[in-house]
Amino acid sequence: MPVIIHTDKCNECNGSSNPPCVRMCPGDLWMKDPKTGKIVMRNASDCWDCLPCVKVCPQEAIEFRLSYQLGFQTARLLPHIHNTRDFITWELIDTNGVTDKFTIRTKVLPVELDESIEGVTPAEYSI
Repeated sequence: MPVIIHTDKCNECNGSSNPPCVRMCPGDLWMKDPKTGKIVMRNASDCWDCLPCVKVCPQEAIEFRLSYQLGFQTARLLPHIHNTRDFITWELIDTNGVTDKFTIRTKVLPVELDESIEGVTPAEYSI
């Protein structure tokens, strides 16, 4: 399972009924758990590591674990979207804990947390 969610970091996008990670998944794999309100993946084996959910999460609660062939379970890749929304810094942590960062331009598409929340001005996030 290369994509995991840290439920301790996930704040359900402040009560969003349809958070960006759920809307961005082309495989329709993410859903809100009706009991906890937290985001869960329906079937991790169907995930093809396209990463929009990882990039769009404002809490950085979704993490991409590198495959066995690239780094085994402790290696991971974390995106950090810049405030200007035109760059993304990827933080790569290998199996020995060595960190490398690289910054690239990214495509900016505004994504609201949840357009259905009344009385809340949603912040914009990019994928």
